[in-house]
Amino acid sequence: MPQVDKMSTEEHISISRKMFYGGFAFLPFLWLVNYMYFFKLIHKPNAPAEFKKYVYLSLGGCIVWFILLTTWYILYVTQRISWGEMADIITVIIPKGV
Repeated sequence: MPQVDKMSTEEHISISRKMFYGGFAFLPFLWLVNYMYFFKLIHKPNAPAEFKKYVYLSLGGCIVWFILLTTWYILYVTQRISWGEMADIITVIIPKGV
């Protein structure tokens, strides 16, 4: 990607919009990259509102995705044994000894 400082405002908006919508394709790290890539620009006073909207929505989406994934992991690890056969069906590698 080109340097952020050398792009026009329309290019900033276009790239941040594409990265935001791309994150919905189960690519939550793309949302994080969008936020980190444009971090310095969104804090400038002349940054467009539409640009800030896509960047901050990307950060929010990344946080929500992380919370959901962490919740699923905690539930799965702590409750897998009590789920019985259903847990074995959704498990790719079944842990030995439990």
